[in-house]
Amino acid sequence: MKVLSFFFAFFLVFIVGCNPISERKQPPLSLEQLASSDLNLNGERLAEAYCGSCHLKPEPEILDRITWETKVLPDMRKRMGLYLEEDFGTELPEDSGVPPGIYSKVQLIKREDWAKIQEYYLGSAPEKPLPQVEKVTPKVGIPGFKEDQPAFSKIFPSLTTMVRIHPETGDLWVGNRFRSLFILDSKNGFKLKDSIPTDVAPVEILWNKDQSFELLTMGLMDPSKDTLGALSGFSSQNKSWSKEILLDKLIRPVHVETADWNADGVLDRVVSHFGDHFGKLSLYLSENGQEKEIILKPVPGARRTIGVDFDEDGDLDILSQIAQAQEGVYVWINQGEGKFVEKSLLRFQPSFGSSDFRFEDVNGDGHRDIILVNGNNADLSQILKNYHGVRIFLNDGDGEFEQEWFYPLFGASGLEVDDFDLDGDLDLFVLSFFPDPKQAPRQDLIYFRQSGNGDFEPFVLKKNIESHWLTMTKGDSDRDGDIDLVVGTFEFNDLYGKPSKPWKPFIILWNELK
Repeated sequence: MKVLSFFFAFFLVFIVGCNPISERKQPPLSLEQLASSDLNLNGERLAEAYCGSCHLKPEPEILDRITWETKVLPDMRKRMGLYLEEDFGTELPEDSGVPPGIYSKVQLIKREDWAKIQEYYLGSAPEKPLPQVEKVTPKVGIPGFKEDQPAFSKIFPSLTTMVRIHPETGDLWVGNRFRSLFILDSKNGFKLKDSIPTDVAPVEILWNKDQSFELLTMGLMDPSKDTLGALSGFSSQNKSWSKEILLDKLIRPVHVETADWNADGVLDRVVSHFGDHFGKLSLYLSENGQEKEIILKPVPGARRTIGVDFDEDGDLDILSQIAQAQEGVYVWINQGEGKFVEKSLLRFQPSFGSSDFRFEDVNGDGHRDIILVNGNNADLSQILKNYHGVRIFLNDGDGEFEQEWFYPLFGASGLEVDDFDLDGDLDLFVLSFFPDPKQAPRQDLIYFRQSGNGDFEPFVLKKNIESHWLTMTKGDSDRDGDIDLVVGTFEFNDLYGKPSKPWKPFIILWNELK
């Protein structure tokens, strides 16, 4: 046993002492292997081993000391099955509805090793969250756009979960947390054209050429283990809508992408089951008139998927952003016959807060780059994080990505990319669901106008609209040939109390370049 323990310790020193985790080629040891070993390592090396066995190891400076001490470290310790005297009388994970398998029933770390890890984090963490690095202050007023927030006479919760602009009519389709889908006439003051009840909150829509559509509904928005999510097909019949369930029992799904991944002429679907403690990224592949589920990644946090021929071999691959513990951007290379090989493109520590991404050629070199926002701030560490913001990772042409640009933005959560000013390069709109209310000017929606040499000028709204933004979309709503922007409102007062004000589900930025 001593020889085996020595081997484990030597192996650990070798793999953590030479290269960062993101560059390791050897698979990390499991928690069970670590727990059975006599490890003579310091706190930092133990953190490399234990944290790195499940995800990218977080550095102490990403959180302040009190957050580590009272929130994150106790939760990590319990996940490894170690309970201390201080836990007596407190609620156990299973008492709060956590499903079995998340928190180990077996102790997977020795007390003395845990004490070293805790000392390492608490001794190295800052007393307060680190401030943002110096950045260009946004200018007030978004050039080329006219701001508008239509108010409706009806009293209804302003809890918008989805906004989409119909590509042919320009009509605005609005999903509401209170199980509703509204169609608003963009050419007639957004007059209500139709209202469609839904089982749960809508989060994504796909229109078909015959005016039918597919609607993805999430289930409970709050963290839960429910499987109420569904993808439903709607078709118009006799001035009413009929519904057909296409996929059900989805785990808090947040996105669906369609493409023909097996080249049989029938569209397939990839669903991002964001989940909570459990989730998955699933491909539903057409096969002889049926849909075969292929689980690409059996972890929670799948956020968005893009179908693209990443390796340029003539078939479609799957590019996806994963949040939660396995933070990063991944690609699944299509091998044919329903087989895909996973490759990690970018990896981040589990408090990174991945929220949205796009795959576009930002610098005009012919290679598509990764534009990514991170700012999810609703879990154990609800503090301002200096590493939240928007990033551009440039593609070197061989499918490798390097960060080229970063703009700090607390709580960054939504992204749209397009040539909004029609000057030939791509610009960005970024929203924040968790901004710093003390920052001036208000920074919950920023327009980044590219100047042509890779620099971006930031602008914010002229009007100080007191609201929270949850979702965002682009499109030509007035059909004049340029791209408008719509941002959906999510008012917490309407969530926890009876609404008393007129419905204001969105703001729209009319593009006035044409």
